[in-house]
Parts: sequence; structure tokens; C-alpha cells
Amino acid sequence: MLGLIISITTLLVVQGVVAGFQRDLDRNVLGLVPHITLSKPSGMDAALGERVIAEVPSVAASMMVAQSSGLVSTGDAVLRAQFIGVEPESVKNFVTRSALDHDTPWDELAPGRFAILLGSGVARELEVTTGDVVLVTLATEGISPFGYMPRQKRFKVAGLSETQTSLDSMVAYINLEDARRVLQMPMAANAAFFRLQDPLDVRSTFFSIYVAANEPDLLATTWQDLFGALFNFLQRFKNLLFLLLSMLVAVAAFNLVSNMVMLVHSRRADVAVLRTLGGNTTMVLISFVATAWAIAFVSLIACILLAWLIGLVLPTLHELLTQLIGVSLRDGFALHQLSVVLQFPDVIRVVALTVLMVTVGSLYPAWRATRLAPSEILRDE
Repeated sequence: MLGLIISITTLLVVQGVVAGFQRDLDRNVLGLVPHITLSKPSGMDAALGERVIAEVPSVAASMMVAQSSGLVSTGDAVLRAQFIGVEPESVKNFVTRSALDHDTPWDELAPGRFAILLGSGVARELEVTTGDVVLVTLATEGISPFGYMPRQKRFKVAGLSETQTSLDSMVAYINLEDARRVLQMPMAANAAFFRLQDPLDVRSTFFSIYVAANEPDLLATTWQDLFGALFNFLQRFKNLLFLLLSMLVAVAAFNLVSNMVMLVHSRRADVAVLRTLGGNTTMVLISFVATAWAIAFVSLIACILLAWLIGLVLPTLHELLTQLIGVSLRDGFALHQLSVVLQFPDVIRVVALTVLMVTVGSLYPAWRATRLAPSEILRDE
């Protein structure tokens, strides 16, 4: 029984870690990044976003931006970043509520102030904080008396963007009007961000948005181009872990078979008396199978409670371990936090697997009990 509890608990906790990662990825990444992006380097109509929302019901929100890749630097360090010019109110209407839970001071991006919100990872690498000044060098070239030169402008760090994702190490936000002035854009924006009602519906909505935009020479990308491989990997990884850890449950169920065989042997006299009093083989079979079910039920209750408790303390233990050894298990992933979520479908799947294995494993010992000869057993007694 102890082996069954350990195996099932391990399976539940591992499933919970992967489910927690998926939930945080949905909340932090898909709640912030655009699901579909239409861009045009020469600029696009400011009313494009509203036009798409009016014609495509599956689009939940839109935001016109000015984006450009470039460099952000201090006197000692230089980093590559993706600069996105936004309007504070548009950001609040575009991102989901869960993504807004982070204390990002969007209101500091007032036009004309040349303020910048750095991703926490970018700020950490540059060793800057709120109030410091950084030099922004944009990839778009401008004409100077000396030829083509990149456009540069000093920005004051107004705050940090903390999303607990890999976006913190690659994105910086500035005001839309400031971005237009630095880039010397003739149009209101050079990209349009769209958030869908259902992010998984991106393929079927993609063409409708492109047609509704009614703009030539548009470049289109989706969130799946950036994070689709990660989502698919997580689902396959979760299924693979379930398959592998199911083997542990199978081994524990096999140990239960040996225990049931010993139980049948120790209860031979009771089975003989039951058969003598009129009990049939079906009654004996059901009795031992029900015993196995009772063991499985108690084990499952204990496992669910134990997995829940482990899920509460595991993030704290992970942080302590990270501080001790200096290496985080989450390095290299899109998220920078660990959470455990026991989802109802996952628990039901584990319960069904356990009941199935225990039932199959108990059939042979129960069948052996029905083959006992009451007369021979009672004669020996």
C-alpha cells in the first residue's frame, strides 16, 4: 500500500507541475503578447485595429503600436531589445486582467517625457533601476551629414516590466508618440496587435483579420510562431511523463497482487466456511476485489491530500534550493516561477488508471480464492 501511495503521489505532483507551468504560460504569456500581429515598416492606417474589430467578432481587442529592434546601453553594457511604442490606456485595454496584476507603471509613459519601461531582465543585465538614464539606439537608419546613421535618443527609466516570463529579458516599452518622433514615422503606427477571444483559434481567425485589414504589403505573425513549439512540447511532455510514471503505479499494483495472494492464503479457512454456509464463487470473487478497491480508495485519498500538501510547499522548497545551489530548474523556459496545479481531469485520469490496474491485479488472487476446496481446507483445520 505504501508503494502505491508513493507512486500515485509522484504521478499527481509531476502532472501538477506541468499543469501549473501551462497555466502560468497561458496567463502571463498569452495574456500579454499579441495573438496576431500585422506589421508594415512604412506605416499603416491608425483606424486599422478598429476596422478589424468591427468585422471580425472573434477579435477581443486591438492596439496600434510602433515597434523596432535596437540596442539599449549604459556606459558599461549594451543589450539588444525589442522596443514597442504604446499608449498607456491602450495597453490596459489590450492585455488581460491577470497580466495587469503585475505592478507595471504604464501611466509613466506620458508623451514627450521620453520615459522607458525596461523588462526586469534587461534592467538586471544593465544594472539600472528607476530614475537612471539609458541610451536607445534604433535599428532604423536616419540620414545625417555623415551619411546613414542609426537613430539614438536618451530615455529615463520610469519603471520595470515584471511578467515572470522570458519577455522580461527582451522587451522595452516607450510611449507611442515618442517612438514615432524618434523613428520619424510618417504614419500613426507600423504594427497592429490583436488579442483573440480564444488564442487557440488563431489559425482560423488569421485569414479573416488579414482580409478585414484591407492593407497592402502587410507582414503577419502569430503567437504560435514564437511560443507554439513550447506549448506543443509541454503537452507531449506531459503525456510522456504520464506514460512513464504509470509504470510506477503498475509496479505498485503488482506488489498489491502479491499482498492479495498472501491474503487469500491467510483467509483460506474463512473462505471455506463461507462456501460451506452457501456462499458461491461470485461472492468470494467480489469480496476480494472489493478489498482491493478499498485499499485503492484509501490510497487515492491519501495521495490526493499528500500531493496537495506537496504542491503548497514545493515552490518554497524550489526557491530555497535555487538560492543554495545557484541553479534554477526553470532556467531556459519562458517562465520564471514554479507552481503546482492539480487539475480535475488529471486527477480523474490518475484515479481511473489506478482503479483499472488494481482491479486487473486483484482478479487473479480472487480467482484463486474461488478455486479453493472447502472440504480439504476444513479437514486440515
